[in-house]
Amino acid sequence: MRIHEKVPGKLYVIGEYNVLKSGHGAIVAPVNLFLQGTLVANHKTTIIEGDIAHPYHVLLENGCPHQLKNTVATITFFNEYLALKGIPLKEFEYTIENNLISDEQVKFGLGSSAASVVLTLKLLNRLYCTNLSPLVLFKMAVLIQKELGSLTSGGDLACTIFDVPLYYVRYDLNWLLKEKRIFELLEEEWPFLKIKLLTKLPTFLVGWTKETITPDTNGIIDASFYKRANKLVHNYLVTYDDIYIRQYQDLLEELGLKRSGMITPRLEALVKSANELGVAAKISGAGYGDCGIAQINDQSVIEPLTKIWENNGIIVLDIWRKDNE
Repeated sequence: MRIHEKVPGKLYVIGEYNVLKSGHGAIVAPVNLFLQGTLVANHKTTIIEGDIAHPYHVLLENGCPHQLKNTVATITFFNEYLALKGIPLKEFEYTIENNLISDEQVKFGLGSSAASVVLTLKLLNRLYCTNLSPLVLFKMAVLIQKELGSLTSGGDLACTIFDVPLYYVRYDLNWLLKEKRIFELLEEEWPFLKIKLLTKLPTFLVGWTKETITPDTNGIIDASFYKRANKLVHNYLVTYDDIYIRQYQDLLEELGLKRSGMITPRLEALVKSANELGVAAKISGAGYGDCGIAQINDQSVIEPLTKIWENNGIIVLDIWRKDNE
């Protein structure tokens, strides 16, 4: 028995920070870089990461490296679900291959933490033939993050699970935080939650800055930001007009004035250089380094923009999915 899965990294096209508010949305797209995993039957459950084998029971007893916390928590959560359903546990060897980090072991900022939860869930779903739907897997992933105390907006989880571009509206966070139930929530409708699969998006050029700065979470996000941001996301969803990409970046720059380091020098150069060529560009994700994107309406701008970015120390990643991929 050998089961293999791969799950993609993600990029926020528009709506980062907006989607932190319950009932507010973002557009997220999967990319052609993946976290991959393989399960093989074994006499004891072992996680292999970076050529190092970690027995699962040892990780439970003694604690585990930071990069395996999501994986171990996911296996434990799924085991509890199986016990509830009366399904006997299986032992396996789990090998992880992470392509969401560079050769220098630096993250691209494509959602590797979310991907580690999703990859493990998808593999276990196949191993045990539980036939859980993508929506149920999404809810599981959120509940695992809740147990870990590391809740994201959920847009990263949804995109990685469904593996297509999508419009995601966040569930009611206050409702979830107050809920004491766990597995019962898998079968219930979640307030505000909406996941709309999108068939097509414009083309984007992706630039990686190789910068990483610790996020400053002290800046307050006020109601005015959420109101304007949500309107821009909706406008973009129905038009894909790059004017809303420009306006959303302006909004993020306003927010960046309150959050030290959010717009790094290279991210600033990435956006400015694209704008000088008449191309709409923005950061993708929380900022503080990592990636920026530029909407490509005219293929002729790709070569000059690539050169300008490279001259500014920005690496172009050929990871945006074409329509037939």
